[in-house]
Amino acid sequence: MNSRIISILLLFFPLLSFASLENINAPIPSQFELMGSKVVITNGGMQKVMVKYNSLTRSEKHYNELLERCNSYFPYIERELLARGVPGEFKYLALQESLLDGNAISNAKPPAVGFWQFKDFTAEERGMKINRSLDERKNVVSASIGAADYLSKNYYYLGNWFYAMISYHDGLGGARSYIRNHKLNYYNHVTINENTHPYLIHYLAHYFAFKDKVGLDDGHFVMIEFPTNGYTLKEVSKFTGQSLDILAKNNTWLYGSYIPEDKVYSVMIESKPDEINQIVASLSPYAKPRKTRARKDIFKFYADSIQENYPFVLPIEKGVQGEKFELALVNGVKAVILHEDMTQKELSEAVGISKGKIRKYNYEGKDDVLIKDSHYYIAPLPLTIPESYHIMKDNETLTFIAVKYGISLKALKKLNDVRKEEDVKTGDKIYFN
Repeated sequence: MNSRIISILLLFFPLLSFASLENINAPIPSQFELMGSKVVITNGGMQKVMVKYNSLTRSEKHYNELLERCNSYFPYIERELLARGVPGEFKYLALQESLLDGNAISNAKPPAVGFWQFKDFTAEERGMKINRSLDERKNVVSASIGAADYLSKNYYYLGNWFYAMISYHDGLGGARSYIRNHKLNYYNHVTINENTHPYLIHYLAHYFAFKDKVGLDDGHFVMIEFPTNGYTLKEVSKFTGQSLDILAKNNTWLYGSYIPEDKVYSVMIESKPDEINQIVASLSPYAKPRKTRARKDIFKFYADSIQENYPFVLPIEKGVQGEKFELALVNGVKAVILHEDMTQKELSEAVGISKGKIRKYNYEGKDDVLIKDSHYYIAPLPLTIPESYHIMKDNETLTFIAVKYGISLKALKKLNDVRKEEDVKTGDKIYFN
């Protein structure tokens, strides 16, 4: 992407821009690759996409206003997405969510706020501060970090970025229900038709309406990221020579003037292209490095939302009638769901892995029968998972927790400094990362 991230601590790239609506009505392809998937749009699906596409491009003035926001904010949004393994194309989802207006507020109760339209409790789960002094949902960098964390976590369990996109609208459990109820299988390819989730329809309209117009000219205003704390906006105004009113307009996440010292915040500074070097030089002595958050801080999660949702089961493909099992993703790991009891030998021959691996992945004994309606992993379990902890209940064991959540038992013991199963008791917190 020919974009430019202008941070006091970052390198420079070519600048973004906005453009006129010349050739804006170019047709959308019916087949293309996007976010690791082959996408096919049917005639009915194309009609739906084009309705939204045309509404976005109808007014040249409105279109250019949105494109200017894309040019200002996309570099920072894309940076945080890519840093967390999320495709950069998700930046168009932020455009869809808020029109890149940090002050956007939904009509929901409680309202969704900011660039990525977080409700308060979800934002706080993702590490954003919301209080009388500030609201990080309105800060493009903080909100994008939170969105990237959320999407990355849900992709882990869903295994497809279009599924993860649905989850941003419906939640993780809601996405699973939608996928099941509509009998979707996006693992081979994604079919967009007249019955596709409207959220995906609208995303594709935003993506195609803007993707070829971003980054064509370097004459517009840009945003410089100033990572700092412990100063007032009035002091920042003196550092840069920029008016306090312009600073306040571009940093509505800060309700007062003082930038708190509890962590490093991203203050956005408006600049003309020919003023960039001067402003960067004036701010450099006051910039502060941002610390990378610990994994446990990234994956904070309310305890009551952890307990009931696991194992998280998502069928990959429905088994043929009469087959003894179907393939599924269970907690993000390839597995099978049995429709009847099976021996280890039967499952081994059916899926092409050894009996030893079946026992190893599922902590089964040599002679254990595999039970109907249970899940059995057919791939290695990971050493960490994107959740925070589990509170042990009566009669639960670490082995049970390892299978329930899909995490290596050996890693689980190491993470929690436990040598023997009997060292864990009811009420203990068992951490997953």
